[in-house]
Amino acid sequence: MDFNEKLKQLRHNKEWTQEELAEKLFISRTAISKWESGRGFPSIESLKAISQVFDVSIDELLSNSELISIAENDKKKQQQKFQHLLLGILDCMAGLLLFLPIFGQAQGKDIAFVSMWQLSSETAALKSVSLVFVILIVLYGFFEIIFAHKEQIAVIRISLILTLLGVLLFIMTRHPYPSTYLLMILAIKGLFLLERH
Repeated sequence: MDFNEKLKQLRHNKEWTQEELAEKLFISRTAISKWESGRGFPSIESLKAISQVFDVSIDELLSNSELISIAENDKKKQQQKFQHLLLGILDCMAGLLLFLPIFGQAQGKDIAFVSMWQLSSETAALKSVSLVFVILIVLYGFFEIIFAHKEQIAVIRISLILTLLGVLLFIMTRHPYPSTYLLMILAIKGLFLLERH
């Protein structure tokens, strides 16, 4: 007997509705419906709760192949969450461009290194565009951190594209050090994503 049939049978033995079981497990009724229809498996934490509610062991609920499938699925979700957290942290690190003195600015015959805030007013348009772009990357990094539990491949693509656009922006504006800094962040993201696949 498969897990979905066992769960349905255990629930019927207790004469509980899907809503009643969902309340006891602190989950939605749709999750119970999904599991009972065989369209998915609960997480390890939900399995523990199910075994406690029905006073059965997890081994009685699942076959070996089902248990392996759940463990693999949980591991994959944890890796995706870590991946999004790392990408978010790297994107937030782009905010250091606001404060690091790595922008070259002509001062007479010399070039002084200043932070983005200290760029002169003669480059106000460039400063504004760069500032808006860096803030956008940082805000997107916070978004990635907050929603790290969501499975969205588009989030990874947007993170990579934003960083690449930042590299190109600073190359076109002839700021080699900020572009190198973002290129290093992009390389770390790329290496991490290659390692994961």
